[in-house]
Amino acid sequence: GCTVHLVDSGVDTGPVIAQRAVDVLADDSEATLHERIKIVERELLVDVLSAAASGRLHIEGRKVHRS
Repeated sequence: GCTVHLVDSGVDTGPVIAQRAVDVLADDSEATLHERIKIVERELLVDVLSAAASGRLHIEGRKVHRS
C-alpha cells in the first residue's frame, strides 16, 4: 500500500494524512506490484493535495483530519 504523511524530522514518522491498500496478486513480481502501488500513490497524492488546497485538512497536534 501507500501512505501520505506530513514531513517531520524523522523518516516516515510524520502524522498520517491518508493511506490506501494495494492487493498483492498471486502472479505479481516486485516490478508489477511496484507499478500498481505507484498508480494508487499518484491518485492518493492528488486527493490529499486537493484537500489541502481547498482547506479540508486540519492539523491538531499529530493528528490530521480531512473533511
